Amino acid sequence: MGDNQERLSVSSSSLTTAQAEGDSLMIVEESWMIAEERAHEILSVIQPFFVSDRNRNEIIDYVRALIKSHDGIEVFSFGSVPLKTYLPDGDIDMTVITKQNMEDKFFEKMYNTLKSEEGKPEFDVTDVKYIPAQVKVIKCNIRNIAVDISFNQMAGLCALCFLEQVDQLFGRDHLFKRSIILIKAWCYYESRILGANMGLFSTYALSILVLYIINLFHSSLSGPLSVLYKFLDYYGSFDWSNYCISLSGPVPISRLPELMAASPENGQELLLDQKFVRDCVKLYTAPTKPVETNGLEFPIKHLNIVDPLKYSNNLGKSVTIGNVKRVKHAFTLGARKLRDVLSLPGETIGWRLEKYFGNALERNGKGQRQDVKDPVTAFGTGRSELSDLSGDFEGYFGRLASYQNNEFYLRAMNGSTSMQPNVFQNMGKRRGTGTYIPDMSQQLYHARFRGSGAGNSASHHIGASSSCNLSGEVSTSSASIKGEECVKSEPCQSSPPENVGDSISSKTLEMENGKEQESKASQKLKSS
Repeated sequence: MGDNQERLSVSSSSLTTAQAEGDSLMIVEESWMIAEERAHEILSVIQPFFVSDRNRNEIIDYVRALIKSHDGIEVFSFGSVPLKTYLPDGDIDMTVITKQNMEDKFFEKMYNTLKSEEGKPEFDVTDVKYIPAQVKVIKCNIRNIAVDISFNQMAGLCALCFLEQVDQLFGRDHLFKRSIILIKAWCYYESRILGANMGLFSTYALSILVLYIINLFHSSLSGPLSVLYKFLDYYGSFDWSNYCISLSGPVPISRLPELMAASPENGQELLLDQKFVRDCVKLYTAPTKPVETNGLEFPIKHLNIVDPLKYSNNLGKSVTIGNVKRVKHAFTLGARKLRDVLSLPGETIGWRLEKYFGNALERNGKGQRQDVKDPVTAFGTGRSELSDLSGDFEGYFGRLASYQNNEFYLRAMNGSTSMQPNVFQNMGKRRGTGTYIPDMSQQLYHARFRGSGAGNSASHHIGASSSCNLSGEVSTSSASIKGEECVKSEPCQSSPPENVGDSISSKTLEMENGKEQESKASQKLKSS
């Protein structure tokens, strides 16, 4: 046990030899300002535009209109499009919610409906295919954008709610989303390591890896480029053979099925504490099909990433053994090249950073964009298209809760004896359907939690709360190992939290007003 803890401290530390060399470069604040500004210009031609949002939303409405002509059908979009973290080449993910035992029958109807649309000029539907995989999917292209239509996949909507909430909590002009877009662009265009269908990372797995970097290094991040630097530096030296990644830190594979994570390696507090993560698990737990309940243990693969919303789901499972070395090499090489760019004199950093993102700019920076028919603003003109990364959390959560037909209420009232009578009044606004939606506004969080003192403890213990491992066994013992904690402290089927934000620390709230903190953060980062 002691050996494992020591190995965890050394092997997964973000300050490896390579990183120490990077730190010795003493990148000055002015260089970071120049680099982040140029990264912002690069982002401006890659991130979603109003016009690209409109085009994709028209496609979603078109598909929804085709499908909802059938009684008892609901259609949701999920993934990077509603989250607004998609690349110009990104697809549209939609899921069709059918009544019980309707799925197989409706597949054929949906396929035939889309096939009948082929050749019609307005939406230009092409290449309609049915993929009879474990998760059945109908694929097609609409207006030259790939569209994947799955069935009864509520986990995607749960993940969307979770990631949108986290982005609002982090604040700082959508630092989380902008970082995802920049890192996705590097992974897709420059290193070619993104794409679960090709044995590489899924976009959700990548988002969770980015989330952990911000969770760990939040106090020293000046912008999306610094998140990319930390991302490559950390995961390029991570001991993937012996550890998996969770939002609470590296977890020794030898300890599984218990998810025991060490305290933060950099000596800082994690931004999202354990109570917040547990509350999200309760609130965003998708209904589980009977076939999914058989395997509760975390499946060990070649790269292991714990899904924060479902601990038995390995988000790294899509990475094949043949691609593991490729992914590791891409991270290591990417970190070294970016470190070289940042160590250059300030006047040369800009064009070298453009070269670093050369493929992305070659494809998207010339005034053409795959998901937009008309010309757009080209890179280097000093102008950019209008863009807004704000998402509709209440709308996403409302659709999720409405689909559950008040199951959240039933679960809360039947599954917990400690639920207070006013629990739902505390959760926020009431809808006409009787569904309570947490109010995610900044003002509410500041007013409700200012000075509450809730946050991470120095030792990062859970305390005496119930704990469980991935096999579903429950105990009431605390996490007694020094410097470690059990990521999962109670069953996922328990009642929803009394307040979504009760566990948000004052540090988290300060991040929402992070614009004034960015200059301080950049000073801290100059030695990174």
